Amino acid sequence: MYSFTRILCPTDFSDAADSAIRYAAFLSQHAKGHLRLFHVDEHEKEPLGHFARSDADRERHARELKDFTDVRFAEVAARLGLPADRTSFQVRGGTSYQEIIHEAEENRYSVVVIATKGLGQSSPHLLGRTVERVVRLCRAPVITLRPPDALAPLKISTILCPTDFSEYANYALPYATSLARRYKAKIILIHTTDLMVQHPELLLDKFPDLTDYDEQSGTVPVERLVGRDVEPENTIVRIAEEYGADLIVMGTHGARGMRRVQIGNTTEEVVRRTDIPVLTITHPIHKTIFPKRFVHEYDDP
Repeated sequence: MYSFTRILCPTDFSDAADSAIRYAAFLSQHAKGHLRLFHVDEHEKEPLGHFARSDADRERHARELKDFTDVRFAEVAARLGLPADRTSFQVRGGTSYQEIIHEAEENRYSVVVIATKGLGQSSPHLLGRTVERVVRLCRAPVITLRPPDALAPLKISTILCPTDFSEYANYALPYATSLARRYKAKIILIHTTDLMVQHPELLLDKFPDLTDYDEQSGTVPVERLVGRDVEPENTIVRIAEEYGADLIVMGTHGARGMRRVQIGNTTEEVVRRTDIPVLTITHPIHKTIFPKRFVHEYDDP
């Protein structure tokens, strides 16, 4: 059963990052898992750091960085009540998205939890560069979330899982069913069809059989919905809000397949627009976790 036993949570120490850490701590506590807070220092990727010639300057920056991050990590841990025995901290230099992906894949984290904006956010209507690239390229599952306007109790009782009936999209199903079993949650399966379709209810028979993805899925309450819209993301975001979904679980690719270096427009729009945490599945690492259904190999682009 899929579980959040090892969670990687990047932070730039912003308020938005604190929201992601709070959510990651909630997931970690429920699974009795380990949470690692991860900060990437991009000083060497900026002109001032890249062209530094003095060893003394480099050593001074290293000391200042350690002093700064030690204080910040301690403040975050105290403010959010993170358990010392299940929390660790790491600082690494480099380009943020590359280092996050490398750490997540190299050490096989269960999930990366990252806020959709941070200190460098240029617009509330755009995804940050780091977030977009992590979602697009990371083989590990990724949870993105927008900082809420007000703190509310965290829970997972309703999971929304969109599908276009393709195997690419259905990569998310074993994750959704496994989490629904663990949290005793309900799953809402949703498919969005074109406005020209006259009888969308006829598509209900095309929904995948969840037992193909999880033999124990029969214990999970499931509701199936078909919506009509010009763009699927409109229906996904609307239904998630109307049904009070606590988590959206979806693949980053759909019927068109696409390469790993791209992200589907629907997924990107949902991540950008919704206030609900989104768990995205982008690469067949699920073959290791859920070997029952997904057994064939895929070549990296």
